[in-house]
Amino acid sequence: MSKKLAIPVIVALLVACPAWAEKKEQAKFKSVEVKRFVHSEGVELSPEFPDFLYAQLRKELQKTRLFQEIVGEGETVAAADAERSLVLTGSVLEYKKGSVAKQVLVGFGSGRRAMKTHVTLTHRNTKDALLDKDLVVKTPSTRDQKLLANFMAKKIANQIKNALAKKGA
Repeated sequence: MSKKLAIPVIVALLVACPAWAEKKEQAKFKSVEVKRFVHSEGVELSPEFPDFLYAQLRKELQKTRLFQEIVGEGETVAAADAERSLVLTGSVLEYKKGSVAKQVLVGFGSGRRAMKTHVTLTHRNTKDALLDKDLVVKTPSTRDQKLLANFMAKKIANQIKNALAKKGA
């Protein structure tokens, strides 16, 4: 490629790159309020699990760049921003501790730790559901519940991203 042709190509790329960055940075929604997940009766998780899942959810939702801000549970949102704000709620329906012995002796995914949650994402002002789904994640039973919370938070963030893309929101 000649030098005369290379210079305009480089200049065009330098001019176009900031424009792409600006498009990526614009969030589709003003905010999302993340509420702590509640446990169904009989679900035996550690007492710190809801706090850890809450923190992981906030972190994963921030990574999606769909929201300008992640609002904590109970924080207020301005009335003008309510139209572009969402609320995420959920509950842990089932938790299976898994079995290290089964995992080691049988293998092939048996004996794994599993958690089933129900997730609901709604508009703040209209209460219309954008996502209303049961999700299941599994982890090795040799790992702690923090890994389970991490996997669940990632799965929820991906489901939200997919649901909002399908709805064209």
